[in-house]
Amino acid sequence: MRKTLQVWINRGLRKILEAVRTTPVDAMLGEMGMKRVEWELEKKVARWGYRLARGKREWETGGRG
Repeated sequence: MRKTLQVWINRGLRKILEAVRTTPVDAMLGEMGMKRVEWELEKKVARWGYRLARGKREWETGGRG
């Protein structure tokens, strides 16, 4: 799923920036101020893991941690 999502993001970036297929993805992402899907997913998983390790759920505390 991660690879498929990145492919569609890359296609969209190329259309928006009118870039050719040989344009490096990192350059396109930097131009748009975005990060790779892998980095975003890893960040979210780490955050979820931290929450699970703490043992608190946001809905139990009203979003106060």
